[in-house]
Formats: sequence, structure tokens, C-alpha cells
Amino acid sequence: MVWSLAPTITQGILNIPGATAQSKATAERILEEDRATYHCLWGRVGLHNHLSHHILAAYDFGASSPLLQAIYDKEKSGLSPIHLADRQTGAVEEQLVQITSRNWTKFLGDEKYYAKYLTFFSNELAQRNVGEVFELYIFEQAANRSGAYMLSRFLSGAVHPIIQTGYGVEFGSIAMVAQGLAQTAIHSPFVPELFDLNSGKYVNDATTETAGSPRRQPARGSSLLAILREAYDSPIMVPVMPYDPNAFLRVRIASVLADPMRLAEIRRLAAKWCIDVRRGQQELDDKVEELLWLTTLLLASTGKRDKSPRLDFFLMHMLNMSIFIPSLLAVIPTMESKATLLRSLIPVLLMYLTIRGRPRIDPELLLSYTETPCPPGVREERPHSSSIGDSCQTEFVNPWPAIVASVLHAPDPHTLKAIRALYYAAQQYGRTPAGGAIGAFDAEGKETHKGMASADGTIFVRAAGVVMDTLGWVTHGQKAGNWDSSALGWDDAWKDQ
Repeated sequence: MVWSLAPTITQGILNIPGATAQSKATAERILEEDRATYHCLWGRVGLHNHLSHHILAAYDFGASSPLLQAIYDKEKSGLSPIHLADRQTGAVEEQLVQITSRNWTKFLGDEKYYAKYLTFFSNELAQRNVGEVFELYIFEQAANRSGAYMLSRFLSGAVHPIIQTGYGVEFGSIAMVAQGLAQTAIHSPFVPELFDLNSGKYVNDATTETAGSPRRQPARGSSLLAILREAYDSPIMVPVMPYDPNAFLRVRIASVLADPMRLAEIRRLAAKWCIDVRRGQQELDDKVEELLWLTTLLLASTGKRDKSPRLDFFLMHMLNMSIFIPSLLAVIPTMESKATLLRSLIPVLLMYLTIRGRPRIDPELLLSYTETPCPPGVREERPHSSSIGDSCQTEFVNPWPAIVASVLHAPDPHTLKAIRALYYAAQQYGRTPAGGAIGAFDAEGKETHKGMASADGTIFVRAAGVVMDTLGWVTHGQKAGNWDSSALGWDDAWKDQ
């Protein structure tokens, strides 16, 4: 990939036809305006600015120039100015500070220095390639000691820093990579005690080789599905009671950490996911495949069989983050740091599983949803008699074009991002046969979760259908729906439905 300091973008990972010179120019102009004008956070509680995410996800799905402009016009309303001194009386010290390689850790965690960090990381990226900057400011020990905790910050804020940076890497935009690193710097660290920078660097010789199993298994250690099974069975990982429907995320995290045994249990389980650096790219590909299977199941199969589907807002972010891991791994220069990134994702996933009430995946529930989702209503036009197959019957129709056409107009950028992640997963793993997921069975041949023997590559389009049915086929007259924030792992969260 050719990187440029200019505010240019390349094609995204989906590589779907539809982008034009005009839509590319519009996207680049909007992204530059966002970068120069708006802060990465907005509102009193520090919500994240998703404008660039929305634009690039839509661009990758072939959005037209007018549609990209309409997204911008709608979404820029309410965003905060890049210099928070413009909205905070007395916050003038921001304007006087110059962040350098000597003092860059001094202002970490303070949102008013976002613009200064953006300038700093832009300058660093002008002098070093992206991989070198990642090594220096995310993975090196110096970036993670004495309270710096940059890897932990990278995965903080419902993983928004890694998503922002991932967009920059995927679309070849150094400007967006700088935004992602600046966003990382101003976030508080996410439970630093979860992360062990050394544990992912080497193969643990004490782990058991599983490559000889008749079913697909990791080369070493446990699969994510096996680790999830252990998390469900662990008496330490039980949801914190009583259930509080109004608890903020930080309160739920604090309640988990109140018992140090939970933190130790999360670390113990996460350490079972071994990265065998000797296998090279194949190992990385397998780990990404495990991530996308697990995060899809956590989002779309954790409902109740006698209830309407509900999709957890924070588990959705885990799926939306996973699509960026291949692009990030491609630019990180050392296998050791690639392993560190992958290993660091698992304690985050386990922590979110815990604070969402340990929702249980039900592969059979996901398989009960249609593999040919379609918009509501009956087609008014009948196909011509010369048409092969009946296009009014869903079994004759590829569901993805209709999904993409409708989700491009969804008002919530998370909806578009979730569908994009599922589309990518379907591209890569849609041909997986029943029982073919890594870790669907344990080493003895038993299902890790009931129904995994039947789960095949259709789970991704089935999940996409659930997203569309829940969040709304807005171009077909349905009102936009909502993500679920109830923490649906607790049984009490379902009592009021």
C-alpha cells in the first residue's frame, strides 16, 4: 500500500464496485473537514464522533456523492469543536502546550489535548512509517509503563480508538491513523491489569498441540469457543447481582473488579488463547476467523427463544472492531507485536461478556433465523416469464444486494458498520460447512456449545438479517430500531419485554 500525508483514501477491504471519482473526492473532502474541525468526542459524557466511520463504511458499500454529503449534513450537527477551549471557559492552557517526543506522556487521558496529540502524531507519521509508530507508541514497554498504558488506552472507550485507527489503516489514510492515535492518547486506560505484554510473544511449550484433532482446532492452546465455554461454566464469572437496569458502564466494570478473583479469572482464561508465531500468516488468519465467528455469535445468538431478538450495543462494538484486525496486523511489523495485539483482545472480550451479564450464545437460535433475509412487503412486480427462477421467492435471491441497498440509508452508523463486518465475514467464511468453525468441537469431539455441530457459514447472513429486522429496513418503510442497552445477559433484563 502507498501511504500519503495528503487526505486521500484507498478502497476498503470489501472492494465492492460503486465508488466513483466524484464519491471519492466527496469522501476525502468530508474526512478532511471532520479531521480539521471536530473533536473525537462530543457531548457532556464524551460520546464518540462516528462521522468518519459512517462516511467510510458507506463509501466502501458504494454510496453516491450526494448520499455521502447527506450523511455529513446530518451527522455533523452537535459535534464538538476540535479545540475544547472553544466550548470550555478557562481551558486556555491547551493552546499553549506543545506536545513532543519528550513530554508526550504528560497529557495522556485529557480530552482537551486531542488537537495537540493529533498534531504530534501527524508529525511522527511524517517521519516514520505506520508500523514504526505503532511499535513506538502502542507496543513498546516505554509506552506501557509509569501510567502510560497505551495498549490499554488503544482498547478503551468501547474499542473506539482501535476502530478509528483501523479505518485509517484499512483505507490507507495516515491522517486518520493520526486521529486514531490521538484518540487513544486522550482515553483513560481500560483496566490495565488485564493486559500482559509479554504473554503473547512466545509459544507456551506447556500447552497441548491440537493440530491432530479430527475437528478444526487451534494449533496450540484453546479455541475462543472453548474459552467461552469455560467462562460460562466458571463459578467466578457469574453475573454480579442484583441486576441494575440503570447502571452505567463504569459502574458495571467497578462491580466486576470489586472481586479480585474475577480479574484473575479473566486473565487465566485469556491466557489459554495462544498465538503460535511459528505458523506465520496462517496463524493470524485462523485467529481472525475465530474472532469473527465468536463476535457474530455473541451479537446475534444471545437472545431468548420465546422473545423478539435484541442486539447488545456493546457486543456489537466487538464485532465492528473485528473487521479491522486483518488490516492492522498487515502493517504491524513484528510477529511479536501482532501476537500482542491479538492476545490483548481476549481479556477485553471477556470483560464485556461479564459486564453484559454473561449472555449465552445459542447457535441453534441463530440457525432458526432465515438465511435469505429480505425487506418487508410483497414484490409488486412479477418477473417476466423468460426469467429463470422466481425472483419473488427468497430461495432464488441473493439477499446481500437488498441488505446493502437499504443499510446505506440507515440513520445509525453502527448499523452500517455491523452489516459491513458481517458482509466481510460472509465473504471469507460463508462456505464453511456445518461444524467447520474452529473450536466447534473440543479435542474429544464434543460440541463446545449446543448447536455448533450444525452451525455453518450461513450464520453471517442470518445475523445480518436479524440486524436489519431489528434496526429497520428504512428504505422499505420500516422505522429505524434501536440497539439494546439493558445488559441482556441478566434474566431480569428480559422481564419487561
